[in-house]
Amino acid sequence: MVFSIHVYREYLPPCGGKINAGKKEFKMKNKINVLKVRVLGIIALVAVFTLSAASCYGQTLNSADALKTYLDNQPANSPDKPIKVSMSANGPMLPKIAEAINSAGKYVSLNLTDNALTTIPDKAFKDCETLVGIIIPNSVTEIGLSAFSGCESLASITVDSNNSNYSSQDGILYNKEKTQIIHIPKKITGNIAIFNSGDTLKEYLNKQPANSPNKPIKVTMFIDDSMLKNVAEIIKSSEKYVSLNLFGDITKIPSWTFHGCTSLTSVTFEPTSKVTSIGGGAFYKCTSLTSVTIPNNVTSIGDGAFRDCTSLTTINVDTANTTYCSQDGVLYNKNKTVLHTYPAGKTGNTFTIPNSVTSIGRSAFDKCTSLTSVTIPNSVTSIESYAFFWTSLTSVTIPNSVTSIEGYAFDGCTSLTSVTFQGTITSDYFASNAFDGDLIVKYLAVGGGIGTYTTTTPAPNDPWDWKPVWTKR
Repeated sequence: MVFSIHVYREYLPPCGGKINAGKKEFKMKNKINVLKVRVLGIIALVAVFTLSAASCYGQTLNSADALKTYLDNQPANSPDKPIKVSMSANGPMLPKIAEAINSAGKYVSLNLTDNALTTIPDKAFKDCETLVGIIIPNSVTEIGLSAFSGCESLASITVDSNNSNYSSQDGILYNKEKTQIIHIPKKITGNIAIFNSGDTLKEYLNKQPANSPNKPIKVTMFIDDSMLKNVAEIIKSSEKYVSLNLFGDITKIPSWTFHGCTSLTSVTFEPTSKVTSIGGGAFYKCTSLTSVTIPNNVTSIGDGAFRDCTSLTTINVDTANTTYCSQDGVLYNKNKTVLHTYPAGKTGNTFTIPNSVTSIGRSAFDKCTSLTSVTIPNSVTSIESYAFFWTSLTSVTIPNSVTSIEGYAFDGCTSLTSVTFQGTITSDYFASNAFDGDLIVKYLAVGGGIGTYTTTTPAPNDPWDWKPVWTKR
């Protein structure tokens, strides 16, 4: 199989220095250097697998000789079915372990279990061509720059989450803060794109073939606030579907940053993200966006930040965030007293709001066209503007706890034929345009108030033209 990989690599050694890449030597300075590498050839397909549970490594050995003997007794294998071995070894033993793996000619996934191991020496696994994966323990504090050079079959590096110096994500080795890429395994498959400038991103995307939302190009950006809008515009104009991972010195996602970026499929932030705010309309009309992860330092999310994201099914929030949380993909404030955003692409036609909620936020259910029924608990006191804008609700009950309904809260709900009020809302806190037609007039008129109001007015083609006539039963 002929397979093309286009890789943009940033090599950032923790303290500067030199890195060998092929026959060229690249001197690292304080700024980020980008190496564009193209590989075109016949490669073995490597299965995607996760090296996370040490318990799956059944055989534990403590010497290179024991490893060689063990591997010699194993049948020939392939990269997608590596032999999983746990090794209790110190730093000086590692080159001998690499030699044992190479001489056996068997594909191996290695779990380093010795918590006394602090250093993986430079060139420790150099040219270990059948090493497929490696798990690094939390005790390691230093990894040589060329520790994994020439590991032609290496597909994944996994670092114990408790390691205080290094981390890993998607098989790539980073420093702990994920601000520096230490090593990208050669056999990571697919399109890998890591950049620190919009120009290289634009060049890369323009060369990629047309793709689909379910096969986005995975892009990692190391940028600051000044570059974010440009990156969004490049993705938007490329018309290529992109899954975006944001790293670097980004502190905010300003309002309308990704507005209309219809080819953006997901957004995640590094665990140590500095982002503190996501502005209103920041992802407005990102119609291919299916998921987003809110980092732990975010304290402000503007109204309608994810409005008209019609494919959005899940909003995740870092559990360390003290301002927001998510439950079943729905975004709330931390105490779940405010329902902020129900993803417009979330499946299911019914939803019960938790009884901790006291306020349904602005545009909370905006254009959730799959919803035909929402149960509002007695804990809710306010329904903010556009809360249920253009949903498919067929009926709704407003509990007696509700004392305020703002403008356009139920505007454009052309399937809505029955509204029940269980309490009294005064005219000062009941927006005249909260519902279409004459419902508010009928409710506030003599003989109105508590009760059920229905309409049989046919829905027009354009929701903006709906003027239903309501009758109290």
